[in-house]
Amino acid sequence: MVKTVRPDKNFNAVTNYYVASQNQTLSFPALAGTQEADVCIIGAGLTGLNAAIELRQRGYSVTVIDARTVAWGGSGRNGGQCLVGYCLGLREVDETYGQAWGKQLWDLSVEAVDIVRERIQHHQIDCDFQPGYIELALNSAQQKELQSWHALKQGRYQYPDAQWWDKAQVADVANTDRYLGGLYDPNSAHIHTLNYTLGLARAAAKMGVKIYEHTPATRLVKGQPHAVITPQGRVNTPRVLLACNAYLEGLHRQAQAKVLPVASFIAVTEPLGERMPITNRMAMSDLNNCLDYFRPTAEGRLLFGGVNHPFNREYKDSTQRLHRRMTKVFPQLAQVKMDYHWGGMFAVTRSHMPHIAHLGNDIYTAHGYTGHGVGLTNIAGRVVAEAIDGQASRFDVFARLKHGWIPTPKMLRSPVLALAIWKAKLEDLLR
Repeated sequence: MVKTVRPDKNFNAVTNYYVASQNQTLSFPALAGTQEADVCIIGAGLTGLNAAIELRQRGYSVTVIDARTVAWGGSGRNGGQCLVGYCLGLREVDETYGQAWGKQLWDLSVEAVDIVRERIQHHQIDCDFQPGYIELALNSAQQKELQSWHALKQGRYQYPDAQWWDKAQVADVANTDRYLGGLYDPNSAHIHTLNYTLGLARAAAKMGVKIYEHTPATRLVKGQPHAVITPQGRVNTPRVLLACNAYLEGLHRQAQAKVLPVASFIAVTEPLGERMPITNRMAMSDLNNCLDYFRPTAEGRLLFGGVNHPFNREYKDSTQRLHRRMTKVFPQLAQVKMDYHWGGMFAVTRSHMPHIAHLGNDIYTAHGYTGHGVGLTNIAGRVVAEAIDGQASRFDVFARLKHGWIPTPKMLRSPVLALAIWKAKLEDLLR
């Protein structure tokens, strides 16, 4: 029987493969009383914990609070792909922001994955880090697009490691004839995202970061200092970082109006053994808007994700939908069973670029990674810490990005999401 769960319920259960295979258990108290901190971070996921580590390295006292538990949100539920680049394609980044700015953005995304390697080595985090990722073309238009990215990487972006693989090369390594070719990146990777986030929390706590679970921020009272109000206490602080991603609702309207929460679902197969089709253990995804993404796990299962519902609900046959999509890629896995299935929210922006900004009064936000959060959260934490410490030049590379407005009332967000998903699916069909 498939173990399944809706996006935001019963997270700590065997329905989530990451929870079932986590290699450590952490527990932090709820906040009671009044705390003083140089910086209060709301959200104990990848963004918040990376920022906390960077800030402690610079000597700041840091308090992190979370409404649930460490990594309860997207940080403990995502596909685990730790990628160089952005949701917005490389050519579009280059054309939208220009050569100099585009190269700065690219270099920061490269550094993001380097930080993951640094964290794993320095803090001895066991999270199944596996290098190798390929983005795949389903049609000639996507093939042309990916080849334009390859030319940019090999040329002005000074990224010679990128490799173009033709259809035969992809088929030889991944045992699928579905794709015309792909752009392979040996520096991008995939990880056990929950174990990585738990490792960051353990490292942050050892460095003196105060972490509180089951401590929702019910109100942010601006002042000198600000007061972050919780059910049983408060944090008085001159600086606040909102690191809530898809779970920001009601806390700060200006930040909330830049991101749209989207539900996504993932399934994981039974152990495949010699049936594993991806022989080099790389992560894979196609170039569709409503894409398929998949990768082997350390124990030889296949993780497969990509189902979205236009109203952020779960299809009754969500697992079967993922299984059908998997067998379009790998027909040889038609009889394979799915052992795990779960969902969760991630945050998208209209620009398809992360929203990393100073909201005024020493209140910062970093969210809206649009599917690239496993990597980009690491550089977000670093540049926010740099900005708080008075060095904002790299922070401003992101802060200068323009993001379209998204309505905040629920009654308006639902049709906006539905239209966005239907538009994306139509574009995929017309390519």
